[in-house]
Amino acid sequence: MPELPEVETIRRHLETRMLGRRVTDVPHLDARMVKLGETDGPTLKHRLTGQSLIAMDRRGKYLLLGWQEGGWLVIHLGMSGRLTMQAPDEVLRPHTHLVVAFGDMDLRLSDPRRFGRIGWLDHRASLDRRLGQEPLDRRFTGAYLYGRLVARRAPIKALLLDQAVVAGLGNIYADEALFLSQIHPRTAAETLSRDDMGRLVRNIRRVLRNGIQHRGTTFSDYVDALGRQGEHQAHLNVYGRAGKPCPRCGAPVATEVVQGRTSHFCPQCQPESSRPVERQTREIRGDTVKHAEDQLDGGQSERGQRSR
Repeated sequence: MPELPEVETIRRHLETRMLGRRVTDVPHLDARMVKLGETDGPTLKHRLTGQSLIAMDRRGKYLLLGWQEGGWLVIHLGMSGRLTMQAPDEVLRPHTHLVVAFGDMDLRLSDPRRFGRIGWLDHRASLDRRLGQEPLDRRFTGAYLYGRLVARRAPIKALLLDQAVVAGLGNIYADEALFLSQIHPRTAAETLSRDDMGRLVRNIRRVLRNGIQHRGTTFSDYVDALGRQGEHQAHLNVYGRAGKPCPRCGAPVATEVVQGRTSHFCPQCQPESSRPVERQTREIRGDTVKHAEDQLDGGQSERGQRSR
């Protein structure tokens, strides 16, 4: 499933290439995909036609397109969704559910599994209320995470995937952040200290920024808005590397199902006691974020502070 880095990569591409363009037509819209907000398919098509795109934003894993006359087109890519810019004469991909025509450019959404969803919001407050802090926002701090989870007995991995706690974090980047923090994914959140939470917040930021830097992670379906696969899969430490040597200590990477989600971790670097170990015998893969950024527990938002 596309997570924050993948959706942010698409947002950045669309922002640089699509802003200011006017919708000339919505030649294709599968009404079964309209599951967000209170708008049906015909009404959504009517609202989009003739409008100029003036804003691109992201909230968690949701992409938001803002329009000159107000309102937001909201898109969630689900597990297999692809949102790409294509020339109008390009052959329509199978399982294409939305085509928004901007004259010399189409914006097309395809989704073979049809777990994605689209919709219209007059105001985005309802979406903002449902989601937790943006992990690249200055308000996402160790104190915030500790305050939300200090009394929770659930595994830390499961709570990190709760979009009401951390907006946009998913399976891949949660595993990577827990590895860098040397925390076992099954550790009860209530056993983690303020320092543990501060370290975890810094590493969540680290893995998300690395993911964005490499245009996202592609294992099967994800491509960016230009139709290119991401490159971050070559920089992962544990996710998708079961049985391969840990880049820190060399022990085989293990997997375990934590509340229904397969988790990847190093059983030596991430003992169930959750206390950090001192081994630093190998360079960690994909560790490309500046040291100065790692020390900021309340750094500036990656996207700045947009008005919401």
